[in-house]
Amino acid sequence: MAAILFLSLNLFFSSFVTITLASSSSSPTIASDQLKFWSENVNNKMPKPILNKLSPLTQKDSDYYNNLLFSKNSKFSADAKFCTLAKLACTSFFDDVKQVKETYTTEKTYAKLSADLHRQQSGIKTEDPFSFFRMSVLKNGNLVHLPHLQETLPDRAFLPEKMASRIPLNYTAISRIFPDSDVTGKTKATIQTTLGYCNAAAIRGETKSCPRSLEEMVGFARVTLGGGGDKKKVVALTSKSTVGSNSIAKIGKIKEYGGGAGEKIVACHEAFLPFAAYYCHLLTSTRLYMVDFVDRETGSKVVNMMLGICHMDTSHWPKEHVAFKILKFGPGEGEACHWFTQLDLAWISNV
Repeated sequence: MAAILFLSLNLFFSSFVTITLASSSSSPTIASDQLKFWSENVNNKMPKPILNKLSPLTQKDSDYYNNLLFSKNSKFSADAKFCTLAKLACTSFFDDVKQVKETYTTEKTYAKLSADLHRQQSGIKTEDPFSFFRMSVLKNGNLVHLPHLQETLPDRAFLPEKMASRIPLNYTAISRIFPDSDVTGKTKATIQTTLGYCNAAAIRGETKSCPRSLEEMVGFARVTLGGGGDKKKVVALTSKSTVGSNSIAKIGKIKEYGGGAGEKIVACHEAFLPFAAYYCHLLTSTRLYMVDFVDRETGSKVVNMMLGICHMDTSHWPKEHVAFKILKFGPGEGEACHWFTQLDLAWISNV
């Protein structure tokens, strides 16, 4: 019954996953297990962009490749067939390597990086000047310039938890398992930047992790928010769409989630590895808002709903953080806010 329900939902949301499941109906699917896990641990429906990242692998294929990739003394690495079946960004499936950009790392994370990694980043991208804003912007009727909201990273699915948990977060291991994913130096640099953030020391007041699977991400959110040991579910929030991307938009109603002194918020930002992965962290002194954007002419019709987060204490952020370049102040001199894309998730304990 669960598998039938999942197929029905995806008639609207994910043709790729639907076709794959339909052709493999005789075998249980990883996607249906992932959807079941979500419903057991999360108190709201899975957002469409995350639904599209569910694994298209059957359980049979997952077990087969898990044994090939990780059995003792095995020298097998991910080939074109596996990458296509699993919907990964490697080998022949990953043709458009020019899509790889690093906007998700330098603008959304705060870990203390090495000097070498900072130098590496400086030559790769130009920051979006609208990536960060001050909290004073969040007023009904204000006009704001939104940043680029479209996803620039190749579409990838989550690996099955059993498989993902066995992949170390270091470049030697990833390049061994996915040898053909590094088809250009730019791809290599982006993977290394992701790993640099994942392995960097947390700043003061930060709890961080790099989940390699959907289950690991939900688990980190539950444990960090205090619901890991009981049946308490968490809530996942994200922006509705990319409407208004890189243009002037008008603010309507604003809803703040939580806001109490002890309120915890976990933010998860998409990171680039050959498979779907995230950089998740909790920072102290954080406020979360759902902002309606309305038609600029009528001021009434809601055209989009976007999630915005404001970090009120920047005193322990690295002085090289791009937010300080954009907002023209230094660590501890003001708050820094940014918007969520459709693939970014904010986790809270309740609404």
